[in-house]
This record gives sequence, structure tokens and C-alpha cells, in this order.
Amino acid sequence: MQISSSFGSERFLSHPVSWLDDDTDVELNALIRRLMVFDVLIVPGLDGSGEGHWQSQWKKLLIRQGVFVQSVEQDNWISPDLMTWKKTLESSVTLCTRPVLVVAHSLGALLTVHCADLKIAGALLVAPADAEEARASDRLRVRGFAPLPQATVCFPSVLATSDNDEWLSPARARFMAHCWGAELFPAGRVGHIGNRENLGIWREGFRALEKLLDRIDNEQTISEEHEA
Repeated sequence: MQISSSFGSERFLSHPVSWLDDDTDVELNALIRRLMVFDVLIVPGLDGSGEGHWQSQWKKLLIRQGVFVQSVEQDNWISPDLMTWKKTLESSVTLCTRPVLVVAHSLGALLTVHCADLKIAGALLVAPADAEEARASDRLRVRGFAPLPQATVCFPSVLATSDNDEWLSPARARFMAHCWGAELFPAGRVGHIGNRENLGIWREGFRALEKLLDRIDNEQTISEEHEA
């Protein structure tokens, strides 16, 4: 098991979303400030996240802005084993010293839900791989992650979903969000939001991350009011 926080020299790829134009964007700067109190933990899915993957792009951008970011590195990205992957994620969370914000994609998102009792502040679950009903050609590689957990997770979460994802249908995304207590974030028609989609920085995803931070803040306020 390894945790990596380094980043390479990959360039940002263009993506036609107007919300973020450059690193000095006011809304981005506000988001960066909110992230400063967290250890951000990137949790990739099947085959890992390549240099062009939005998770890698986020990591590079956030580190450059002073946010503490680490990536979970599984020993075997090709043939995932649920118990081994769970141990790696749990160890990664344990090594963090501040509230943990998980940014997970695909099988990494499903893995995060399989670890529903993790001591984390919140999780952005992007395009969770449906190990039960996915239409993807590689679906047999993730069958060990079935059945899907159906209990509410114990941390705030936002589930970002795409309308044309071969790994997760819109109906199943709604079902998962309902079971897990996650807020659903429709991301449009962007495939599986992974390596093949070539989304670069995936700027719209920052909106989903912003919703997660809002949810964390709201639940913290409610908790403090109950304690008062």
C-alpha cells in the first residue's frame, strides 16, 4: 500500500464550461479556502486515474493552491479485490491528521461506500460503478464488489452521475443516492467521467464538490445546535 501526493507535469485539457476560466476565478478561490481545513483523499477506480484524468488534474491544481491532497494507491488496479482495497483505503484514512474529504470515482466511489463507517468528513462519489447491473464490457472485473451496500452512510455525501454512463444508469444512480442518503448531482452527458472521456480539469465537478462542502457545513451546524 502506498499513498502518493506527488504530481507530474500534465497540462490541463480544455473543457467547454464557463464556471472556471483560470486559477484566479473568484468562485474557485472561495472553494480553495474552504478546502484548506481538510486532508483531501483522492480514491481512483478500476485501472487507476491516468495523467489526463480529472482526479489527477484536480490534484495538481489543488496542491498548487496549497491544499493538502493525497492519492490512494492500490497494489493491483487491474484485478481489484474488495477486502484488499478496503484495507488500503482504511489505512489511508487513518494516516490523515485532519478531517478527511474523499473525492472518489467509479469503483473507488463504490469502495468508499463499502467502508461506510469510515471516520471522514464527507465524500464526493463520482459515477459509482454498478457492480450489479452495469452494461460495461469490463463489468465482470468488479463482480467481487457486489452486492451493493444499501444502508445509509454515516458521512455527508454527494453522488455525481452522468446520463450516458455505461457503468451506472440514471435510475440506478437515483436508487443508490436514496439508499446511501447522498445528494444527487446530475453532471449531464459526460460518459463515465473517467479516463476515456478526456474531461481535463472537469470544471463542472467543482460544483458538486461545492455542494458537498455546503452539506458538511449544514450538518455541522445542526449538530452544534443539538449540542447547545
